[in-house]
Amino acid sequence: MNILRGWNRFWFGPISARPLGVYRIVFGLLVLAHLAFISVELDYWYTDAGLLQGNQARIFAGPYRFSPLNWVQDPFSVRCAVAALAAVAIAFVLGWRTQIMGVLLYFGLMSLYHRNLATNCGPDMLMMITSFYLMLSPCGAALSLDARRAAQRRADTPAEPLCIPWAQRLLQIQLCVIYFASAVFKCNGRTWIGGTAVHYVIFNHEVGQLNLEWLARYPLVISLMTYGALLIEFALPFLLWFRPARRWVALGGILLHAGIVPLVNVPLFGEQMTSLYLLFLAPDELDSLLSWLDPWAWFRRQDAGLLALSARLDPSSATAAWRQLELSFDAPEQAGSLGQAR
Repeated sequence: MNILRGWNRFWFGPISARPLGVYRIVFGLLVLAHLAFISVELDYWYTDAGLLQGNQARIFAGPYRFSPLNWVQDPFSVRCAVAALAAVAIAFVLGWRTQIMGVLLYFGLMSLYHRNLATNCGPDMLMMITSFYLMLSPCGAALSLDARRAAQRRADTPAEPLCIPWAQRLLQIQLCVIYFASAVFKCNGRTWIGGTAVHYVIFNHEVGQLNLEWLARYPLVISLMTYGALLIEFALPFLLWFRPARRWVALGGILLHAGIVPLVNVPLFGEQMTSLYLLFLAPDELDSLLSWLDPWAWFRRQDAGLLALSARLDPSSATAAWRQLELSFDAPEQAGSLGQAR
């Protein structure tokens, strides 16, 4: 029964809704960045003035990948659709009608995803999967206009907003599956086990962003980078669940994706993967992270230090301190004189 109770608590026990609310904001901003990227060559990839014309997009997508953009393909209509999707993403970030906006965001992204499958890769697929889970989750329960409106309607608002976490758990498990499957698939080949995989990546100029061929002169560094990436990908699916190791393995994951940026051009993939770490944080861990990332907090700490220093140098406070010190020395003498009088 304890196992069953723990299982039910894992999926349905109320937890803080703030980590999911923060992730909703970050994900909405990533969607806006994605729309900004595709708008650069929108006509070529998503309209009939570009690569796929006429019924080619419908044939390429097949009968089970529906998208209204396969029928409405003129550039003006597609631009209007992308602008409407951007407005939905902004409303999703603000948490206005979050459940409705989540559904519209998912179907809007799916319409773009099915319009031209030739442009899709890992970041697009991850965004689709994440938007599906967020559509099912109570991601507007905290840090949203919906939560503020609900709090104004009732007087007994709890200090910590709570939510049922089953959809958040699915997102956590999805992240772990991606890392674990990626590490296992890499072990099936010879290059990762042999410690030479990064060597081939730095010479692949089709996907690379910087010329890092000079690293080939240091095979030990190549091996360390290869085995380090493999070790972090194996560690993340397990150690993110444990609080003592969470910050260190999360830092390793951030460094891993930061190291991928100059090697492979995969926009918004590392950003999406590392932002999912937010869903593993406890409320106090989230508060610590947000306070550390808050630039105004550094100025507030400096102001507090200056106030403390000024209080030490204030003549009135110094006089009061010396008076307290004199009284503390006078107290034993007064007690001795009273004893002699008795």
